[in-house]
Amino acid sequence: MDGRPRVVGAATGRPPAMVERTHELAALADCLRGIQGGGPDGGPSDTARVVVVEGVAGIGKTALLEAAREMAAEAGVRTLWARARHLAATAPYDLLRRLLGPAVAARGGPGALTGAPAFAAPLFIPGAGSDAGVDYGCHWLLAALAEEGSLLVAVDDAHWADVDSLRVLCDAAEDLRTIPLAILVAARPTADPAVQPLLARLATLGWASLVRPAPLTESGAAAVLRGAFGRAPDEAFVRACTQASGGNVFYLRELIRPLVAAGLPPGVSAAGELAATGPDALVRTVQGRLGELGEVATRLAQAAAVLGDDTPLWQVSALAGIDAGRAGHEAARLAAAAILARTDPAGFNHPLVRVAVEHTVGPGGLGALHARAARLLDDAAAPARQVVQHLILAPPTGSAQTVRLLTDEARQDLAAGSVTVAHQLLQRALAEPPSASARPAVLLALAESERAVGEPAAARAHLIEVAETGPRELAISAMAELFELLYALDDQEGATRLHDRAFAAKPYGASAAELRLRAQLLVHVATGLAKNAPAELFDFDLGSLPMESGEQRRLLLCAAIHCRAADACRPDEFLAHLRRSVRGLPADRPLTYWETLAALEAAAYLASVEAMADAEAVLERLCPDVARLRGAAPDLQAEWTHRTVLNTLRRGRFEEALARLDYAEEFAGRHRLAVYTGLAHYARGCLHLERGDYREAGRELLLGPVEAGVIGALGDLLSGRPAQALARLALPAGAAAPTEREIEFEAHLVASHAHELLGDRDAAIREAERELAIRRRHGPSFRLALALRRRASFAPARGAVALLEEATRVCAGTPRLPVLARVQASHGAALRRAGRLREARTVLAEALDHTGRLGMTRLGRRVADDLHAAGGRPRRTRVTGVGSLTDSQATVARLAAAGRTNREIAEGLYVSIKTVETHLAAVYRKLAVTRRDQLEPALAGNSQGGYPDA
Repeated sequence: MDGRPRVVGAATGRPPAMVERTHELAALADCLRGIQGGGPDGGPSDTARVVVVEGVAGIGKTALLEAAREMAAEAGVRTLWARARHLAATAPYDLLRRLLGPAVAARGGPGALTGAPAFAAPLFIPGAGSDAGVDYGCHWLLAALAEEGSLLVAVDDAHWADVDSLRVLCDAAEDLRTIPLAILVAARPTADPAVQPLLARLATLGWASLVRPAPLTESGAAAVLRGAFGRAPDEAFVRACTQASGGNVFYLRELIRPLVAAGLPPGVSAAGELAATGPDALVRTVQGRLGELGEVATRLAQAAAVLGDDTPLWQVSALAGIDAGRAGHEAARLAAAAILARTDPAGFNHPLVRVAVEHTVGPGGLGALHARAARLLDDAAAPARQVVQHLILAPPTGSAQTVRLLTDEARQDLAAGSVTVAHQLLQRALAEPPSASARPAVLLALAESERAVGEPAAARAHLIEVAETGPRELAISAMAELFELLYALDDQEGATRLHDRAFAAKPYGASAAELRLRAQLLVHVATGLAKNAPAELFDFDLGSLPMESGEQRRLLLCAAIHCRAADACRPDEFLAHLRRSVRGLPADRPLTYWETLAALEAAAYLASVEAMADAEAVLERLCPDVARLRGAAPDLQAEWTHRTVLNTLRRGRFEEALARLDYAEEFAGRHRLAVYTGLAHYARGCLHLERGDYREAGRELLLGPVEAGVIGALGDLLSGRPAQALARLALPAGAAAPTEREIEFEAHLVASHAHELLGDRDAAIREAERELAIRRRHGPSFRLALALRRRASFAPARGAVALLEEATRVCAGTPRLPVLARVQASHGAALRRAGRLREARTVLAEALDHTGRLGMTRLGRRVADDLHAAGGRPRRTRVTGVGSLTDSQATVARLAAAGRTNREIAEGLYVSIKTVETHLAAVYRKLAVTRRDQLEPALAGNSQGGYPDA
C-alpha cells in the first residue's frame, strides 16, 4: 500500500463484542436491578437510579447504551431512547419530544393525556410549539410511565441536548426517587455553560453512578483486532495499533478499516501501513475519501453534515445544489465509503465522521452553508424553529427579517420558560444587528433573558438604555423591570434616580406597562422608598378600578396598600379591596403570569389581616396555574410554597410546615432563587421561635432576608444583641403616622423587647404603647392581642388581667393557634398573680393543652409551672388518633386508603411525592398502623385524641 487513504467499503456483519467493559456493564446491570424491586408502594425505597456515562467521542458510550437497552429488553424493562441532535440545543424540549413521543402515541396521542401529564400535550402536537407547563407535564408523564412498570430512559449524545429537556430529567431524577425509573445518559465532557451544570447535577446525585470508559489496553485492542481480522494479531501490530489509536475504539476500527478491506493480515508488515489517527487524522482520512468520490459527493456530504442526521435526502440535495436522481446515486457511494450509514433520511456512520466532514468545508463556508440552509427551509415553509437553528450559526447580515424571526422565537421561549435558549437567540439578534427602531424591543427582551440566566449587570445596562432612549411604551416597561432589578441588587441610589424619570413618564394610562409601573410607584411611596410623588399618581377611585387583567388586579392591590399606609382606608375597607382583587379569577382558561402574581400577593396580605380562610382558598385556587408556570416563572412556585408554609406555621401545624419547608428550600436552591432561600431560613426561624429554641431561631432569622429590617432585628434580639436590633429597626421618633412597614410588621414589639433587655423600661413601655396604638387603628386582631399581651407585661396584676382578658376576647376565634396559646398562657399567669386561682387553673389547663398539641415545648414548661403554682395538676396531652391529623395529613390518608398511589396523590394535590411520603409517615405514626390496607379501618374507627382543625 502507498499510505494514501482509500475509499473502502463499510464493515459487514455484527460488530465484535465489547472488550474491557466489565465494570461499566456491571454498573448498568446494577442500575436495572435496582428498578425491578416492585412498584412505588410495594418496592423498596429509593428505587430510582441514574447512570452517567462520560467519555470522549469514540470511546464506546453508544455501545454501552445499546448494551443497556438489550439488558432491559431481556429483563422486561421498558425503554425510552433518543439521541440528542447536534443542532437541537436551540430547540426547547426537542429531546423530550422524541423521547416521550412513542409513549404518548401508544397511550392514544396527546389528546388522551389526562391529569398533570396533559400539560405536556402541546409538545406532541405538530406545529404547536412548547407552552408554559410542558416541563411539568413531562415530569408527571415520566412518573406515570414508570409507575406502570420499570422504565429505562436512555439518552445518547446528551452534550448536544437542549437544556430544558435535561432540566426535566434532572428534576425527575431528584423528585421521583421512589418509583422504578432509571435514567441513563451518555455524554462527552463539555464546557457548555448551560449543559455542563445539568450533567454534573445528574452525575453527583447520591444515588447516581458515574461511568468513565477507559481507553483500551493492548490486551483490549488485541481482542478488537482479533474480531476484525478473524485471527490473532502479532504483538508488534497490536502495539502499533494501540499507540496510533490512543486506545479509542472508534479510531482503532477506522484505523484498520482499509487493512481489513484490503485483506492484509494483522502482522508486522501491515503495521507499516498504519497512519496516525485522532480528530485531525480522521479529517484527513475523510477528506481523502471524499476526494476520491468527487466534488458532487463532497457537496452532498457537506450539506448533510450541516443539516444534521435524519434530514430527508431532498433537503440535502437542494442545499448541495444537486438534482434528486443524482443525489440518490451519490448518497449510495457515500454509504459504501462508510461516511453515511443511511441515505434517506441521511445519517452519518458516527458523529465524529459528521464533524470531520464539516471540517472539510473551507474557511467561512460553514456559516454560508447554514445561511443557505435557513433560506432553503424558510422557502419550504419549514417550522420557524428549524430555520432559527441555522440562523444562529450563520454570519450576521443586518437582515430585519432575521432579527424579527429570532426575537419572535425568543419571546415564545421566554413565555414557555426556555430562558437559556431565548438568551442565545436574542444575543444573536442583537449581533445581526437590529435597526435603530427595532433595537429597544430586542434589548428589552434580552434584558429579561439576562435576568433569568443570572446576568444582572448586563440586564441593568440594557434596561437603562431602553428607559432613556426607547419609545414611551417600551421605556415604561423597561423602568418597571429596572425597579425590580435595582432593588434586587440593593441599588438604592439608582432606584432614587429612576423614581424621578418614572414620575416624569406619567404612567397613568391603561396599558399593561403603565399599570405595572404605577403599581410599583404606589408601593414605593407607601413603604417610604419614593418621595415627592406627584398628586396625579394618587388620582384614582379604588372602588371603580377595573379587574379585567392581572395588571389591573395588581394595581388595585397596590393602591389599597398605599391608601392603608396613608390612613385613607379602614381595616375593613382594606380587607374588602383585597377580596375584590382576587374575586372572579377566570375559571375557563389558564391564568396569566400577572393574574397569578397579583393573586399570590393578595393572599399574603389576606393572611396578614387575619383572613386566613380567604388566603388559603386563593392559594388552593392557584395550585394548577402555579404548577403550570413553574418552569417559566419558578418565582411563582417559590412564592406559593412560601406562603403555604407560613400559613401552615401560623396555624400551628409545625410538622406539616416542616415537610413543605424541606421542599421549598430544595426548589429555591435548584432554581437559584436566593430570595426564597432566605425566606426559607426565615420560616425555619419562626418555627424554632414557636418551639422556644431562641438561639436557633435567631441564627436562622439572620440567614433570612435581614434587609427587611424587622426580621434581622428579631434575629439580633434572639441572638442576644438588642442594641444591634434597635439600630437595624431605625424606627422614627415620635408618634408620626405609621409607615406601611410598621403596619405590616410588629416593629415596635421587637423594639420594646430590645429596650427591656437593655434595661430601659420606660422606652420599652413607650414602644409597647406605640404598637398597641397602631393595632387599635389598623389591626389585625391577632396583632392587637399580641400588643395587649406585651403591654400587660408592664402592668400591675389587676391591670394586666384586664388587658389580657381583652386580648383573649380579641383572638378567641383566631386560626393562629400559637398566638392563642401565648395569650392564654399570659392570661392564666396574670390570673394566678392576681389571686384568682380557680380561673387561672382553667385558663392554664387549656393553654397547656394547646402547647402540648402544638409542640411549643418551652412555653409548655412555663405554663405547667404556673398551673402547678395555682394548685392544678398538669395532665399529659395525647396527640394521636384521627383528630390529631392535620388537614393535609387527613387528605393524604383518605386518598391512600381509597387505593391511590403516592404518585397519583402527589399529582392531584400538586405536591412532591416526597411530601406525600412524609405525610403518610406521620399518619402511620399517629394512627398506629404500618400498612396501607390498615388505613381505612383506622380512619373509620380511630377518633380518640387529636386536635381539632382550626
